[in-house]
Amino acid sequence: MLDRIGLDRRDRRNLLVVMGAVAVVTALVSEGTPAVRLAVGAIAGVISGVVFVVSTVVINRYKPAHW
Repeated sequence: MLDRIGLDRRDRRNLLVVMGAVAVVTALVSEGTPAVRLAVGAIAGVISGVVFVVSTVVINRYKPAHW
């Protein structure tokens, strides 16, 4: 599915790195029980992944030809 919206292999790898890093850092710095911390980390990771995909698609679509 990500191929259809214009994400190549490098973009997919970067997506996983961003989602994982945000989820881990958010889970570590949040307060609460371990289940709550994992849930907060997972939600933050998904939100950051959506933002990454949208911004990457917009950049790929509207970037200048010389990039």
